[in-house]
Amino acid sequence: MIDSPEREYTLDWLQYERQQPMYDESINDFYARIFKETPVHAKTIDVDFLHAFDEWLRNHQFSSFTGMDAFPVRHVIQGVTHYIDDLYQTYGSLQIFKNDYKYHWRLNNEIEYATIDTLDKRHLLISMPFPYYGDIHPGMYTILDACYEKGIPVHVDAAWISCIRNIDFNFDHPAIQTFAISLSKGGIGGCRIGVRYARWTTEGPITLMNKFNMNQQPLMWIGTRFMKEFGPEYFWKKYENKYNQVLKDFKLQPSKAIHLAMSNGKPVGVRSLLRAL
Repeated sequence: MIDSPEREYTLDWLQYERQQPMYDESINDFYARIFKETPVHAKTIDVDFLHAFDEWLRNHQFSSFTGMDAFPVRHVIQGVTHYIDDLYQTYGSLQIFKNDYKYHWRLNNEIEYATIDTLDKRHLLISMPFPYYGDIHPGMYTILDACYEKGIPVHVDAAWISCIRNIDFNFDHPAIQTFAISLSKGGIGGCRIGVRYARWTTEGPITLMNKFNMNQQPLMWIGTRFMKEFGPEYFWKKYENKYNQVLKDFKLQPSKAIHLAMSNGKPVGVRSLLRAL
């Protein structure tokens, strides 16, 4: 059931089909305040945003991400879905593992998912954290090693980094060419703003938009303001006790994403229950 003000602390409000990321009145209050201000129009706003984003990521208090210095080319993106669209437009067909971001299935209902045994030479896109598990895919390192051995370029959808805890990941695996992160799962999904990290300059729409200053300044301004007030661990700090209560009351198992729990090995969304407590 989609979250709404009518939410109740009952089993009916567990989300089995679409697990919505965390959001609450603190984000509404943030919007109410900043929308009364005049966005700053500055020539350096993209540089300032990219710097603030990198610091925000490196200062994650509940997780650790390393290897980012191996990706010196940073470009502003309009959410990670923008990054995904860029990959499809640039490379055509991509290899995707089952139970990854459902957007891939929405684009192609007849998608044939990859397995470790069927990997071919096409570029691979994989999420980290992986949506179905709310954690690193259990075969992630085996997949990366296999791709490196076969010369398969890998791209990482890291959209969920802004809502997780207790994950340590080194992006500097030789198979990984790019990865992208946004602020959406951290609370401002309606703004769609983030960063693509790349080892070298790649062709495609994102590169062109950044080269010709076509990024949306209001979104970068909102994103920069957001990161000053909300760390990537904000919702875990605020809702950890309630999360543990939900697990206990509904006999669920934990994931590493604040809006996700596990029920008999399958993901369920708990945003409504957290907000109903």
